[in-house]
Amino acid sequence: MRAATRSQIRSIEKHTFNEYGMPSIVLMERAGQAVADVALNIADEDAEEGLRPHFVVLCGTGGNGGDGFVAARDLLFAGFPVTVFAVPVKGHPSDDAETERAFLERVAPEDTLINVTDEEVLDKIEESIDEDAIVIDALFGIGLDHPVSGIAEDIIEIVNASLAHAVVAVDIPSGIDCDTGMALGTPVFASDTVTFGLPKLGLYMGAGAEASGEVHVEQLIYPDILLEQSAIHAQLTDPPEFPERIRTMHKATYGKVAIIAGSPDYTGAPVFAAEAALTTGTGTVHLIVPQSIADIVRVKVDGPIVHASAGDVLTVEALPHILELLEDTTAALIGPGLGRDPRTLEAVLLLATAFKGTLILDGDALFACVGHLDVLWKRDAPTILTPHSGEFARLVGLTPEDVEKGGTLSSVQTLAAQASAVVHLKGHRSLTVLPDGSLYINTTGNPGMAKPGMGDALAGIILSLVARGVAPDLATAQGAYIHGLAGDAAAEVMGEESMGTPELIMALAATIKELNAG
Repeated sequence: MRAATRSQIRSIEKHTFNEYGMPSIVLMERAGQAVADVALNIADEDAEEGLRPHFVVLCGTGGNGGDGFVAARDLLFAGFPVTVFAVPVKGHPSDDAETERAFLERVAPEDTLINVTDEEVLDKIEESIDEDAIVIDALFGIGLDHPVSGIAEDIIEIVNASLAHAVVAVDIPSGIDCDTGMALGTPVFASDTVTFGLPKLGLYMGAGAEASGEVHVEQLIYPDILLEQSAIHAQLTDPPEFPERIRTMHKATYGKVAIIAGSPDYTGAPVFAAEAALTTGTGTVHLIVPQSIADIVRVKVDGPIVHASAGDVLTVEALPHILELLEDTTAALIGPGLGRDPRTLEAVLLLATAFKGTLILDGDALFACVGHLDVLWKRDAPTILTPHSGEFARLVGLTPEDVEKGGTLSSVQTLAAQASAVVHLKGHRSLTVLPDGSLYINTTGNPGMAKPGMGDALAGIILSLVARGVAPDLATAQGAYIHGLAGDAAAEVMGEESMGTPELIMALAATIKELNAG
């Protein structure tokens, strides 16, 4: 499924109205009904648990507020108690929203609709949002491009501090930038977001990834041809399809890969990467580690072929032996647990230059690339970079805090273009960005995966997919999807607090089996 920016979704709306003759208020009706349907599903579940759900609907003056008025009307007709607060916000009033508001006033019981005219009304909002309340946030939509302030900000703070059972955002949480996911002042933190036509980029980046909760995509009645237009270059990653394993094939058919990793302080990283690569289906894994840790690594693994390179860490002197081992491999991974010894950093750059196959650079290998992106774009074979926020920040001259806030998509696209590489920025909703600027957004994974070794396992999964013949961009995006899905499976068994990389790798086999089964 594609993901859209503000301008792209507005273009789709314009064509829907002008070329297909769809009245805008019909779209508003469908949007409000979709919000009501999600809210009613939550209410039905609450009623089964013995709660007494009621709805508090917060409506701005724009199209988003109009969707809220429609939802409020449908919820009233469904027999639930509903209180609607009409909030004056900056922006152009919507004629359709005024029409829907007037309709609601005609059919709703007295005192259902309350105008927020002063701070005294804030007390009523706070009193209304108790533990049985389901709040519908229809204050601001995708058009918001300035920080939320004034009485709207006060209301958002009340919602966030409340005991509300659920908060359903309309299209995008109020206070989140549609394109970047950055917080525009204080955003609403929703449990659910009902978004229309296509998911918005800001739901998966920066603060938006946390604020949006569970995202429900409602296509409404937009024409399919508009939603599938090629001008939209962002998409959510689909579940991968593994090629069938042929009975007459042998292990070489499924790829030979090499992993150059490890140092005296980090003996686990190469093991995680190698085990993940094998579990994902690679035929042969050559694991190349410094002589100083080779015996330790051999004790830890069975499947990979462990090779010892001379020295206590990776050095230039070991490269002839390593390059000889790489001669018949289709892809290589450099970086997990290598350390940042100056000799190692020099060796990484020389190895990246000399290796002629697909190359994945992870962890400390990325440290070596700071200020040396020319080494990457000069390569003839594909290159994949897999930084976390700190490594990415170092590569592009930002701080990790800048990256976490969001608004860095353009920087990732610039890095991918400058390095002529596929860049996978790891995080809550990881992004895979191609040199041409197009991107994949991953929607699997959980906070329990913020543990040592998770990135090493991801790199091993991507390496395996490349070796199996998957294109580097898809291998990276689908590798992240599989990695997150296995993490979700591990969390189901162990819980997010206690799960670790070994549990993820154990869950990886069952995850792939389920994907193969369709």
